[in-house]
Amino acid sequence: MQGWPAVVIAVVAGTLSGPVLRGRIFHHSVPSGQPWRRECPHCQHLVIRTTLAAVLPPTGKCPNCRKPIGPAPGTVEVLAAAVLAVVALRADTWWTLAAWAWVGLIGVALAFIDAAVHRLPDQMTYVAFVGVVVLLAGNGDVSGWFEAVASGLGMALFYLVLAVVYPSGMGLGDVKLALSLGTALGWMGWVATVYGTALGFLLAAGYSLVMLALRKITRKDSIPHGPFMMVGAVLVPALLG
Repeated sequence: MQGWPAVVIAVVAGTLSGPVLRGRIFHHSVPSGQPWRRECPHCQHLVIRTTLAAVLPPTGKCPNCRKPIGPAPGTVEVLAAAVLAVVALRADTWWTLAAWAWVGLIGVALAFIDAAVHRLPDQMTYVAFVGVVVLLAGNGDVSGWFEAVASGLGMALFYLVLAVVYPSGMGLGDVKLALSLGTALGWMGWVATVYGTALGFLLAAGYSLVMLALRKITRKDSIPHGPFMMVGAVLVPALLG
């Protein structure tokens, strides 16, 4: 692949994906057990008419009452563009870039959702995994594909053990997210998956220590782990590139 043309395309694609990602974030950012959000919390205007066509304007405002809903303007678009730019620099083929971009964009939405309500919806984690498995298969490298999928299953198994041993600190949503992140990283080799996993925990630990020092949280508080998993996964291609 030609690096910079791919980066430009990736940045444009990431930016244009903003309204769709915002729709996902708004729709799914509700506490566990509650129905998915479809209406503006301020004026009850029906914002999400159909789940498949859930989009929000980049302004981050309700189209009816103009009050803020969802993430701040520009945040989703900038993060999506940055994530796709990083993976575009490291992707070896267009199929790989498509697979990584698929996981990356869904991961951006999941990071916002997890940060807001501490949950990672099954609909999105499963779709991320299926997409990366199918797209990586387009490369035609059978052994590389099996190593990637095995890496994803291994990362998920590791998280599952943690969720069983320490359920208050790790959830099944993290396990399901690990499937797609581990598979995406596994295309670079199983060592990349190990690095991504370790970085996620290091980032989460560093954040917790800072928040504890600032007295923003206590030792009894839990933090969403999904965003740190995502950042750790994105850093691996950047560091190993």
